[in-house]
Amino acid sequence: MDKRLLEAATTGDSTSMKQLAAQNPSILLGTTPQGNNCLHIASIHDHRGFCEDVLEQEKPLLSNVNYESLLAKVNFEGETPLITAVTLGHVSLASFLLGCCHQLELRQAILKQDMYGFNALHHAIRNGHKDLALELIAKEPALSQAMTNFNESPMFIAVMRNFQQVFRKLLEIPYSSHGGKNSCNALHAAAKASVVDHDLRLVVGTFHHLTSCEPSFMF
Repeated sequence: MDKRLLEAATTGDSTSMKQLAAQNPSILLGTTPQGNNCLHIASIHDHRGFCEDVLEQEKPLLSNVNYESLLAKVNFEGETPLITAVTLGHVSLASFLLGCCHQLELRQAILKQDMYGFNALHHAIRNGHKDLALELIAKEPALSQAMTNFNESPMFIAVMRNFQQVFRKLLEIPYSSHGGKNSCNALHAAAKASVVDHDLRLVVGTFHHLTSCEPSFMF
């Protein structure tokens, strides 16, 4: 990545970025040794305005069928700018990037999993961002299917965090994964997290086939 662009992305200097892009539009495609593009860098530092301006600069390039949006690019840890923003707790920026991906129909960018198997929904739930998690589910329900490298589903993590609204939304998706680490599942997690009985009944009713691994508790 050009050092001038790196500095602009780090500080949120849209004016400098635009001047560089006007001279050479392809400069925006540069990456750091860690594989981060300027959108990743701006996401790290929570510069939403810079991200908006970069994506505006990118628009003329989107007509090229061989062009991949900066939104879909991953760094060497497998993170898209969206995942980077979610991981660092930049909720407003993450919501904006999600909306951009959704508008451009970049489903794979939304569904992307990092090197540890976590997608944006896993990270949102783990970090306690309930509203963002609900927004992710609404815009891309298929996020609920992904399992991390530690065999954790979004539903399992939601129950462990006792995020009942997120949990219920995931239950409404027929194909949601429910597995958890150490051969556990959402039912085990519900018992451990002391989720209200009503929700436990929903889990049992939904996953009645899990009789071989039900936890030892009675309703």
